[in-house]
Amino acid sequence: MFGGIWTFDSFTLAVDGQEVEGPGFAHPWMEFRDDGTIAGDYGCTPFRMKAKLEANTLTLGEALPVPTPTATPAPSTDTTDSCPTPENQRKEGASRTGPDTQKSNAKGFTQHSVGLAEFEAKVKKFLHRGPLKITEKKLERQPGGPPPGTLPQLRNEHGDVATLDVVRSPDFFDTPFQLTTLTFYDHPEKFQSAKDTSFEFHRDGTVAGKLGCNDFTARVYFNGSHLFFRDAKLTTHRTCAAENMKDEAGILGMLQRSLNYRYTGVSGGLYMREDGDEHWTIGLTFGPAKDQ
Repeated sequence: MFGGIWTFDSFTLAVDGQEVEGPGFAHPWMEFRDDGTIAGDYGCTPFRMKAKLEANTLTLGEALPVPTPTATPAPSTDTTDSCPTPENQRKEGASRTGPDTQKSNAKGFTQHSVGLAEFEAKVKKFLHRGPLKITEKKLERQPGGPPPGTLPQLRNEHGDVATLDVVRSPDFFDTPFQLTTLTFYDHPEKFQSAKDTSFEFHRDGTVAGKLGCNDFTARVYFNGSHLFFRDAKLTTHRTCAAENMKDEAGILGMLQRSLNYRYTGVSGGLYMREDGDEHWTIGLTFGPAKDQ
């Protein structure tokens, strides 16, 4: 579990005997760190606290300051599927019973914030209700598939339970990937220059590789289940086939837009999609790099 980032399986958990599912834009996550802390997000609100692990028991302790982000992604043009800003949440709370209630409802603040507040309260209750036992949940075997694996599961003494699913596996870094598929407005397209691309992410917050013709580098910022790029640039200036040059310009432009992407990254691949309406966004799929 250490070195990776986890979320609730299918974004659900069970508290007081009832399954709890959050709003579509709420993505709780947690990261177990070697320094004796756990960092994460209750859904849209970040947290960081001391954590003590003894055998198979996890005990969460004193709350710690949450570091201020050193950079933020480009603002999204679609806020219907993203966390409400603190300002909007304050406005919604102030206007819930006031004359602006109808206006807030029209903007979606009330509907989103109420569901979010309830969900985050359940997540907090689960995490802070005493020691959490760590067990394994065995996955069902799929017909014709390999032997089923397991996922970590957390359970407290009140019977509340959450199965964790991986957002980023510990072996994600320093693994070369190739860009295989682009998705535009729910329409996947094969990336013609796939064999001439490479992306390798490093723990120091950099990514480097090749975009179809030239080498490139960029800063990459991870925030739980999201990532975005900054300062993407070419580091060589070769001329290649027209198709490669066209593909390279397109991908470089996407990286330079600093979009906020939801992602899942493991050693076997990486999937990213722009944060927003899943049917109207940009997506990128990466597979393991093949020997060239």
